[in-house]
Amino acid sequence: MSRIHRYTGEEVIVDFELGRCIHTGDCTRDLPTVFDTKRTGRWVHPDGAEPEEVERVCGQCPTGALRCIDKSSGDPMHAAPQQNTIQIIADGPLYVHADMQVNGESEASGRTALCRCGASRLMPRCDNSHREIGFCDAGQVSLAMPSTELEERALSIRALADGPLLIEGPFTLLDAKGEAVCKSSKAALCRCGASKMKPYCDGSHDRVGFRAK
Repeated sequence: MSRIHRYTGEEVIVDFELGRCIHTGDCTRDLPTVFDTKRTGRWVHPDGAEPEEVERVCGQCPTGALRCIDKSSGDPMHAAPQQNTIQIIADGPLYVHADMQVNGESEASGRTALCRCGASRLMPRCDNSHREIGFCDAGQVSLAMPSTELEERALSIRALADGPLLIEGPFTLLDAKGEAVCKSSKAALCRCGASKMKPYCDGSHDRVGFRAK
């Protein structure tokens, strides 16, 4: 876990984990009275909007970098995802919104961005390296797995050493347009960036000599 910056307002607390942020700009566009990187000093001002609006925008942060806490109770204000989804982002990472564990650790925010370009220094999470290396993939799925009946349970995500992301548990795969491609309960997803069957692994990590714990 990277350092968490805490911003305390009258009714809500906003936690910001810099290491998770990939600077999509969603928060600053949607609620600039609260999230404003152009200001000097603090960039998050929890009292700049109604608590419900702050919670809404934090809850839409695709990576889980922003989290909203009820100041009076100390409880997270985000509702658990209604369904487990994995969305392919064109030329970018995988957005996972789910009740999940990543490498055995629970993901309290229910949101994370996982690398699929192979270059992240924060594996298995995205750190924006796809922009540095010019990673290119349209986020389309040419061959979808057959849909299966999904049992209600948490998602387990494990990064295999020098290999793919092993997904176990029910999830819906979404393409870059946000359209559901299939439903599944097990998959191996590429994280080396070289697969010819993206988002699925095709063994290319061995061919290219991919190394990551």
